[in-house]
Amino acid sequence: MRIAFTVHGSRGDVQPAVAIGTELARRGHEVRLAVPEDLVELTAASGLPTRMLAPSTAELLAGPLVKERLKSKNPRVRLKALGEVADHGRATSEQVMAELADVSDLLVTGPLAQDRADAIAQSRGIGFVPLHYCPLRPNASLAVRYREYPRPVSRAMWRLADQTYWLTLRGADRRLRTELGLPPAKGPLGNRLRRRGVPEIQAYDAALFPGLANDWGPQRPLVGFLLPDKETRAALANGDDATSRAVEWASGGEAPVYVGFGSMKITAEQIGGIVSSLLDRGLRVIGHTDHELPQHDRLLHLQQPVDHEPLLPECRGAVHHGGAGTTAAAARAGIPSVIAWLSADQPMWAAALRRKGAGSGNKLARFEPSDLDPLTDPAVAAAAARLGRDLTPPADAVDRACEILLDAAAR
Repeated sequence: MRIAFTVHGSRGDVQPAVAIGTELARRGHEVRLAVPEDLVELTAASGLPTRMLAPSTAELLAGPLVKERLKSKNPRVRLKALGEVADHGRATSEQVMAELADVSDLLVTGPLAQDRADAIAQSRGIGFVPLHYCPLRPNASLAVRYREYPRPVSRAMWRLADQTYWLTLRGADRRLRTELGLPPAKGPLGNRLRRRGVPEIQAYDAALFPGLANDWGPQRPLVGFLLPDKETRAALANGDDATSRAVEWASGGEAPVYVGFGSMKITAEQIGGIVSSLLDRGLRVIGHTDHELPQHDRLLHLQQPVDHEPLLPECRGAVHHGGAGTTAAAARAGIPSVIAWLSADQPMWAAALRRKGAGSGNKLARFEPSDLDPLTDPAVAAAAARLGRDLTPPADAVDRACEILLDAAAR
């Protein structure tokens, strides 16, 4: 089979596609990837053919569109900003998707630009399957944000969010579908895929969202978190030994707390305040940031990328932004997470961990030293260890995702 992955977003969005793509390639299938410009070199290190899909995501995240307007208290400003994020690199993305669709049996995307990819796949008469890294479709099993609501209220809020997002895309989608010779779409993508029987792979674990699998049924399978195997992760690290040095430091004394915010743009004062609060508690700390941190004999300052898989099991807990990948790595390690979230799905992960008793969270702008208390709570540590044992092994999750994609490609 010929399978193309066109994935917008950050490294956390691209890495699950690499996990599936490398396994499909091992099975003898022809796999191609297209990713944002700043991730092409990294992704190509996996050995998979890779090309540019859209302009740099890092530049988008660092700009005022994401840092300010997307977080505005004015819903009109937020809605317009959401549409502009969706339009980021649209012309290039559409062209690359179309070129890959011309030589593929199946087009696969991450959470972003799914409507675009679906229309292009339809115009070429090939299959389409989206990957979701968190719950995105309406349901009654969980709240949209950190707070809990009655099931009917949750479902109504999800439907409103789904319809609102569709309204931000509808004009561009109509224009693209007209160019492709397709009739206008009616309503949000999830409803249309459901009617057509298209699977939507949920690349996260059912253990964190009890009831969601029953809510959605088999067409939205919760396969588990997707992670490239050890060899692929080593290739993506490109020979950097930062991970081995961090593991050696962590295992050389009392287990530290890992603090890192991935690709999120936070201030030196914000991460410095968290690190200092942990040091004030007498804890050892790994601070993973480009910002300067104070010198301390109980602090290891990391600036290079590291592999969370061998590092986090050597830690007692993690403070992070609540991205799906980091949340999954901490959960697999069986350690508590305290999530200092900024936006998007991050409060959802904090709420999921809170329900399991395995962590908690607060918005970064409201974060206080007391929010770190779960890291030293034995009950939270025990719950986190139980959660780690309950998660689907990544290799099993990758296998199941591959089978779903191959079945879709063969239709």
